[in-house]
Amino acid sequence: MKWDWTRIVRGLALAAWGGFFIYLWASGRATTYIGPKTSWVVTLGAVTLPLVAIAYLWGARGDHHAPSVRELGANGLLVAPILLALMVPAPSLGALAVKNKRTKNSPAPIDTPIDGDIRLYEIAWAQDSAKYAEENEIAAGTPVEFVGFVSRELAGGRLELSRFLVGCCAADATAYSVTVTPPAGAPELPVDTWVSVKGKLAGLPGQDLTVVAADVTEVATPADPYG
Repeated sequence: MKWDWTRIVRGLALAAWGGFFIYLWASGRATTYIGPKTSWVVTLGAVTLPLVAIAYLWGARGDHHAPSVRELGANGLLVAPILLALMVPAPSLGALAVKNKRTKNSPAPIDTPIDGDIRLYEIAWAQDSAKYAEENEIAAGTPVEFVGFVSRELAGGRLELSRFLVGCCAADATAYSVTVTPPAGAPELPVDTWVSVKGKLAGLPGQDLTVVAADVTEVATPADPYG
């Protein structure tokens, strides 16, 4: 039986991408590459690409066609990103990325109510916008509990905690930061350490809103570090 090896090479490239999407889907690592709004791409790829690859390979029986060097090179470039992603540790934006991306925060979404516990970036929005804080009943004395990583040590023993919010993918991540005053006797926390914070807000929304922590505990990196 003769085989169309050009078609087989292309089918294997499709199968490789299908397998990669299945791996991201099953392992939960998709969120280290893309944001929750586009995570459906991984699910769609994990379901459809293997089926497309099978259908493509099914039609590989026929006249013998050896793949050209150009064809092999093109398909090699197609699967190269998969090999790179598997060889390189999962990307993790940390303190250095916060420093490099340190710009004025995006405008607070006034018309978007807080759903559940107040998150770090919502505190950052309230810090910038008194109107956002008023709409969501955020003020001095409001209890908060959130997770973030140490991005900078500040004067007076205070810490800057940050977290990235991803829209499409890690490349468009926006860093949000809040100032936290740890409780007396809290252990020293190196930069890039993930912590869980429990405390209350202090200061004025839109001006100098900060967090006075009753407890700061080191935790493992969250399964979804961007959100």
